[in-house]
Amino acid sequence: MRQFLNRLYMMSGVSSGVCIVIICLLILMRVIGRWMGIVIPSSDDFAGFLLAASCFLALAYTFHHGGHIRVSLFTSRLSEKRSLFFERFILTFAALLVSYLAYELSYMVWESWDFEELSSGYIAVPMWIVQMPVAIGSIVMAIAVIDAAYCSLLYGQRIALSEEELLAASNNKDSEHG
Repeated sequence: MRQFLNRLYMMSGVSSGVCIVIICLLILMRVIGRWMGIVIPSSDDFAGFLLAASCFLALAYTFHHGGHIRVSLFTSRLSEKRSLFFERFILTFAALLVSYLAYELSYMVWESWDFEELSSGYIAVPMWIVQMPVAIGSIVMAIAVIDAAYCSLLYGQRIALSEEELLAASNNKDSEHG
């Protein structure tokens, strides 16, 4: 199961990166097209859709690797036991919030499909297609937070530290020993 989840987070991150590459290619085509007098219709719309997809698809990967911004000023002052309790509380609360977000975004996709909503650009795209990566990204993020909460509650596993937190922790250990 762990391998599956790690692959899921990785694929979500890779999908986010692919969206960024497509945005770059789309903008490059638009710039080159402008030099040649060619207009690429709805390129701004597609770049915006891909940007939203990229942001949401990157959430789980970033969370899994400790890349989200956290304020550890408070928790770093707590004892190990209290810090773990506080982290478990926050993870449980975050799991509930992110699960609700995933539900609402999935419902939004279903409503867009049900009402046959279309984008308002030159090229009309069904909105459910545009909204689907956002919903998928939020679902994968909910899975990642639930996974972290589960591992924390059952196994005492801590959430991943950011590079800055790892560096600060290693500096603290070096100063204690030196």
